Amino acid sequence: MKNRKNYLAAVLAVALTIGLCACGAQTTTPDHSSFITGNEAGNSSETSPSGFVSISGDVTESGDKPTTSAETSAPIPDFSTLNIRPAAWENVEWENYSSTYFTLQIPKGWNVQWQGDANQMQWMATSPDNTVGISNMDHAYACKDARAQDFLGFAVSMTGGTVQEFFEATFQNSAEYFTVKNSCVPDNIDLIRQVRPYDSIKDYQSLYAVFKDDNVEGEGIYSAVVMDSQDVWFNGLNYGAWEVNCILTQWAPQGDLVNWAPVIAHIAQSFNYTDTYIRQWQSIAQSALTPYTGLSDTDPVMEAFEERSKSDTIIQEKRSDMIGEYERVYDNDSGNIYRAYNGFLDDIGDQSRFTPITDSQYTEGYVGWIDKD
Repeated sequence: MKNRKNYLAAVLAVALTIGLCACGAQTTTPDHSSFITGNEAGNSSETSPSGFVSISGDVTESGDKPTTSAETSAPIPDFSTLNIRPAAWENVEWENYSSTYFTLQIPKGWNVQWQGDANQMQWMATSPDNTVGISNMDHAYACKDARAQDFLGFAVSMTGGTVQEFFEATFQNSAEYFTVKNSCVPDNIDLIRQVRPYDSIKDYQSLYAVFKDDNVEGEGIYSAVVMDSQDVWFNGLNYGAWEVNCILTQWAPQGDLVNWAPVIAHIAQSFNYTDTYIRQWQSIAQSALTPYTGLSDTDPVMEAFEERSKSDTIIQEKRSDMIGEYERVYDNDSGNIYRAYNGFLDDIGDQSRFTPITDSQYTEGYVGWIDKD
C-alpha cells in the first residue's frame, strides 16, 4: 500500500444555535367575500344572487350577512408521494470477510486489502470509490534522523516524535494538503499503558484533519501511540527509531464523516484475529497472551471529531448545501434529517411535519435526500 489509498481506511466546540422558525399547520377562517364549495364547508351550498353563500346547516342570520360556525383548514399535503432517496450509510447490507489472519464485517460491495503477518499487520476496508474507509496497522517505525531513512528502510522520519508529525509525514507525498484541525488525548490511555507496561508513551493523540487527495476532498480521524526509544549514534548519524503503535485511520468526504461513523465503527468492532494469527503471534512473542487489537471500542479515538469546531462545521455544511442547491429539513414524524431540493418547503405549503433544521443540527448529518419529481 503505497499512498493514501492504502493508508486511509476510516465523521465540529461552541455551537451557533440560531433557531429557525418552524412552519406550523395553519387554520384559517373564511372571510365573507369568499366562495366556499360544499366539500370545503362540509355541507351543500349555493350562491345567492347577492353574492353571499347560502349554506345548509347551522346558519344564524344577522342583518344582511349570514354567519356560520363552519371553518376550513389548509389541505393536508400528500406525503406518500415524496421522492425520498436513502443514503448509502442507511440500512447497510453486511457481509463477512475472512483472510488467513483476521475476519471482519464490511458493507456489501466494499473492498478489503491487507498485507503482513503476526510480525506486522496492516489492513484496509474501503468503499468502491475509495472515498470512505478505515485502515489499521498494529505498529510501524519512523527514523529519528532523516539521513538514516534509506539505510533503515522506513517510510517516514520525524524529529519530535509526535502523532501529528507522524501522520503529516505519512501523507506529505500523497495528499495535496493534510491539515489538522483538532486533537485530544483519548481517555483510554491507561489501557494502553497496561498493554505496554514496560514502555513509556511519548505521545498518544487522536487527530481530526481535513485533506485532499486523488480520491476525495475529505475529513478523517487519525490516532496512534508513539513510544519513547533510545538514540543510536554511529558515525555522526542517529540510527534510533520511533515505534508507532495502534495506527488507526478513518475517513469520508467532507461533511459525511458524521454519517459514516456508525458504519466505520461497526467494521472496526467486528475485527477479530484468526487462530492462525494468534498462534503465530504467541510463538513470536513467546507468550500465552492474546494480541491486543484496540478496535473493540472506537469511541475514545472519535473524541477529536466530537470536539471539532461546531461553528466551522455549520458554515461548511451550509456552504455545501448552497453549492448543491439543497435545503436541509427535519422530519418531525420520524426524527430524521434530509437534504431536500431548494424550494421544497415552499412547494409543500403550510404543514407541520417538515421544518427547517436549527444551526446545531447541521452537525448531526442526514439520512437521505428528498428529490424533486
